[in-house]
Amino acid sequence: MYLLIESAVRGLLMVNGQFCGPVDAQGQAFPTGKDAEIYIQFFPLTENGQPLTIEMELEAGKIMKLEPQSRGYALVWPDDIIQLELHPDGAPQNEETETVSGTLLRYLTLHLAGDGRAEQMLMRPVSLPNYDAVVPLRFAPLRAPERFDDRAGLVRRLAPNVARVDAALAMTVPAGQGRRMIEQIEVMET
Repeated sequence: MYLLIESAVRGLLMVNGQFCGPVDAQGQAFPTGKDAEIYIQFFPLTENGQPLTIEMELEAGKIMKLEPQSRGYALVWPDDIIQLELHPDGAPQNEETETVSGTLLRYLTLHLAGDGRAEQMLMRPVSLPNYDAVVPLRFAPLRAPERFDDRAGLVRRLAPNVARVDAALAMTVPAGQGRRMIEQIEVMET
């Protein structure tokens, strides 16, 4: 397992009492066991930023505790990667917007919104698990079959500040005029 710690503001990071240097939006990655207690201290290098301490507890690779809930947000990605975003007091909050591109990402976004145009993108009906959001998935999980040519992440909220990203993989076929239709979707749970 890996823990990727990042923050929207630049600051100094300590993990379990060890100084780890500066961290920012690019983050720092740390190997971790599937069963671990992790204490993170973050000292923002901004005029109004307040120091932050986060407590995270892992059991069998699942996040059992992440506090304080209002200052630490985690996404559990495929291939045992936990992305932890730190939000210290006094740090500016910026809303990121993603451009929806890719056939599968577009379909899942429309499907989540209840837009009837989503079904027009399918060759045959599919059954999907419930999900709360859709995110781009840069890489397919290592254990994913190679026959899939499109991918996206299905976000499922596990706690107010913890979510899991499952990999949705699709096989698409040309539909003319530069469009593609989805032939098959498979969801790989994280």
